[in-house]
Amino acid sequence: MYFNRVPNLLYLKYKNNPFDGNYILIKNIFARIKLVDDIVPNATVFEDYFVKDHERPDTVAFDFYDDPGMDWTIILINNIRNVYDDWPKNQSAFNSYIDSKYSDVDGIHHYETIEQYWNGKKILEGGLQVGESFQYKKPDENLVPKVESRAPVTNYMYESKLNDKKREILLLRREFIDSFVEIFERQMKFTPSTEYINENLKTVT
Repeated sequence: MYFNRVPNLLYLKYKNNPFDGNYILIKNIFARIKLVDDIVPNATVFEDYFVKDHERPDTVAFDFYDDPGMDWTIILINNIRNVYDDWPKNQSAFNSYIDSKYSDVDGIHHYETIEQYWNGKKILEGGLQVGESFQYKKPDENLVPKVESRAPVTNYMYESKLNDKKREILLLRREFIDSFVEIFERQMKFTPSTEYINENLKTVT
């Protein structure tokens, strides 16, 4: 588990009172390492994965690494800070979420451009967010009708696209996982020179 590998800190619980000097053991939840930033750009060590409905980090870890306890590597590598917000919702949870967020899930969230071509060449990208009144003007100065210039995106369509985007994650290939864990644990350890962080916090050796 991730938190088993996070270093401990001693926090000065009582200060400027009769109990001054007593420390309690806490986890350094702010600990982050540069390892992930260094390794993520190296696409050769990853496999693309599309999260299916009802899959969780632990079930993906079980299927991919034969160990649900390796879910923390998936969370870390994909920069997932809040599983509820950053992990894709299953269809039932998604429906409940948008029903609670919008009074009309079929209402228009925004408009996006429709691809435009001129002499066989694309001259306007599709999917660019624009206003309701947007009309594209061709190189010959003729206006394209609004219904052919932009398309409405409903609240449901917008949220569904965001949710599906979260399904696209990276998985560290099996042959690299042990090395990754070893390097992670080594880099997460404090060195003697960082024993004292400030007057209220010190590391545990």
